[in-house]
Amino acid sequence: MRFLKSLFSKQATTPTRALNQPDQLLMGDIFCFGDSFALPEVMRKQQLQVNDVITIEFKHQHYVQLIAQGSDQKLVYLSFPKNLMQCSLLLTRAEVEALFDMDAFSEIFEAPGHARLTPTAKQHAYADMLAAEYIQQDFSTSGYIHRADYRDSKPPQYTDQEHGQEFEYYSLEGNEGLRKIEIFIFENGDTDVYLSSLRPASDIAELWIKGE
Repeated sequence: MRFLKSLFSKQATTPTRALNQPDQLLMGDIFCFGDSFALPEVMRKQQLQVNDVITIEFKHQHYVQLIAQGSDQKLVYLSFPKNLMQCSLLLTRAEVEALFDMDAFSEIFEAPGHARLTPTAKQHAYADMLAAEYIQQDFSTSGYIHRADYRDSKPPQYTDQEHGQEFEYYSLEGNEGLRKIEIFIFENGDTDVYLSSLRPASDIAELWIKGE
């Protein structure tokens, strides 16, 4: 009887923290995109887990980026600018060549940075993430990537030991800023090209705290 009394008197386990908005996701948490046809097809109804959280820093701002993975190997990169959700995919060189004319693409890196870019692919897995035309916004802007979560604090500065990985940043926007191309060139010459689509954060339909 004493055992039964103690069993039924236990209180329900309270959540370790709140997870009510997608921008509260931490490493190990799980989320699921909704079924809206406005979402890119590669993300629609997909369940993903946050595998890493990094911080991208520019001179006057910094923001965190979530790196998540679902059932396939393609990573999805999430950030939350201006009360929206930016969903990004890292493109391979072959994908860049399939989506854009490379001569036109190379103009992004020519001063003063006024490139205009029109996708050449009509049938592609990422076609619903493309703008009809992109106009360059950033040219050779300096920044740092920090392999840590600094959403609630200031990243280490350049004079600190852990000052982050420096990059040059180039960006283009289309569809009134709702479609983007972002390019990060690192000191060793490595270049990352991201294709991005901005959507309401409500396109993430479900959230689960790690281990709960």
